[in-house]
Amino acid sequence: MTRALTEAEAIEHDRAYREGWKLTEGELLLAGARLSPAPGWFAKRRLARAIACFEAALRINPGGWPSHWALGKIHQRLGRKEEALRCFARAHELAPVQPDVAREAGITAADLGDGPGAVRFLEAAIAASPADGGLQSNLALAHLLCGDVAAARAAVERAAALLPEDAIVCKVQGVVEDVASGRRPRPRTLEEMR
Repeated sequence: MTRALTEAEAIEHDRAYREGWKLTEGELLLAGARLSPAPGWFAKRRLARAIACFEAALRINPGGWPSHWALGKIHQRLGRKEEALRCFARAHELAPVQPDVAREAGITAADLGDGPGAVRFLEAAIAASPADGGLQSNLALAHLLCGDVAAARAAVERAAALLPEDAIVCKVQGVVEDVASGRRPRPRTLEEMR
């Protein structure tokens, strides 16, 4: 059970949270944003300040899943995959019905080569958002990481039914079929699928 924040705590929490987001502007992969391959020195410095802001918000409200999710996105951008997964997993624990939280946790788990973890998170995301073809496509890749080609095929077929013209779904479909036919070895990480 979480306690109610005092007015002063609520004001300070909101200030830190808003400042954190302001510092991340243009630096996180959100809603199709285009980013440079790696953040530069100034961007890293801004992201470090954003981390401090979100951590300050969490000291006031430890149950604030949006702050955990934001920290996960920052660590993801900085290449700190394990830390990103820890943050996304905590956000998912606090908000299990938020599909974007489970999506990021699943993608990050898959990126770390944790197929079973990726499947678990992505299935939770799909339960919250069953018509999301992108989630189905990601689930197909997670199943491939686990070596379950039949489940990967079923997931990518659902993705193709939801997004028949999507280039990413078509690419995933090709990877699944290449693995199923033996033309390609089963990938152990997302990097091997690229």
